[in-house]
Amino acid sequence: MFRRKENKIALADLYFPQLNLSVEIDEDHHKTQEELDKERTADILKKMRSLENVVEFEPEELRINAEFSQTLESLNAQIDKVVELIKERINKLTKPLEWEDIIKTADQVKAEGKDIFDGKIALRTIQEVSELFDKGYHGTQRCYFEKSKGSNIWIWCPKLKLEDVIQRVPYNNEISLDGNTIYESTKENANEFVEAVLQKPEADQKRIVFPYYKMESGEMAYVFKGIYVLDSEKTREIQKRVWVRESKCISLNLSK
Repeated sequence: MFRRKENKIALADLYFPQLNLSVEIDEDHHKTQEELDKERTADILKKMRSLENVVEFEPEELRINAEFSQTLESLNAQIDKVVELIKERINKLTKPLEWEDIIKTADQVKAEGKDIFDGKIALRTIQEVSELFDKGYHGTQRCYFEKSKGSNIWIWCPKLKLEDVIQRVPYNNEISLDGNTIYESTKENANEFVEAVLQKPEADQKRIVFPYYKMESGEMAYVFKGIYVLDSEKTREIQKRVWVRESKCISLNLSK
């Protein structure tokens, strides 16, 4: 599964990350969507190139012609050819691919004691996000809470507009493709919502943001994106709260 433009998902029939190799089965219906297939393939190959840990091979997509006109012998011959290439690449490997699941528990993140970087850590629930900052149950009562009492640093776990789940909440939250800007608006009383954030002390807040969205794996999680501050001028201009990223990294020892 690979995320494409406009939040679409491209599915590879079979993909070997360490070999940087995907296999596509071309059934009869592919004849009517050849251009769409080419676009999907281009998106998948581009995403394959962006997989940082895959460094041994250039990306390649193999295709098996499985149209109704193909004989069993032809299908088996094509499959055998694919299997041979897979074996060939395996034999050329010089080191194993170290898998790292970015979805962790709060205890795991704290035990590692490392700085947290954009897109490298995800937590399944707001409860886990709250526990990461030692807030306990208090932090789970809403998706927005102080890091510590009297602090201008707040934790924010917005649900994004692009997800179906947004239908159940009164906000329209959007994030730019590069992750540098978050637009926060409400479905009702929009003017009051904008004016409220422009007043101090909220206008001076920093927000540690864990938006809730679907990752490349298809799993939903709260993914760390960075520290954001309010762009007051842009907020007034477009009448939406505009948060711009100040940092892509935080330390768990961040000043209280």
